[in-house]
Amino acid sequence: MGGSHGGTTTLTTMMASESDTQPLAGEKRAGFAAGVALYPRCAVRSGVYRPVAPVLILIGEKDDWTLAEPCRKLVETARQAGHPVAIKVYPGAHHSFDSPNPVRYVATRINPNAPGGRGATTGGDPAAWADSIREVVAFLDRHLTQTMRPQ
Repeated sequence: MGGSHGGTTTLTTMMASESDTQPLAGEKRAGFAAGVALYPRCAVRSGVYRPVAPVLILIGEKDDWTLAEPCRKLVETARQAGHPVAIKVYPGAHHSFDSPNPVRYVATRINPNAPGGRGATTGGDPAAWADSIREVVAFLDRHLTQTMRPQ
């Protein structure tokens, strides 16, 4: 589980290896039961996103730093291909919606999604934050409990 860059790292880490000959391919498949990415950068990837286990993405609709639309597309193509990827987009929420800090725009932040490459808005959204906790707990309960049951 990770947020922002950590969310992007979660998505990358959860991605299935292209072949079983890649380093750690087997360990990766056996090592993850689920992954949660909070407001990640869902870079356009060639092909379909294929995770090794179920993935949940939580992102704000007004996130101008890591945009929701690429994540929607990533999830849509993955799901169409039968991969267990889910998304929840929080209306009105910005990047770092799980923060106690007020929403504010900082013009100096490096942001490849902004005109000129700078400027991003971050800040908490109490409703989104509370819901994200419920979503994460339910998601992990569903997926981790299944893997921990005795055979």
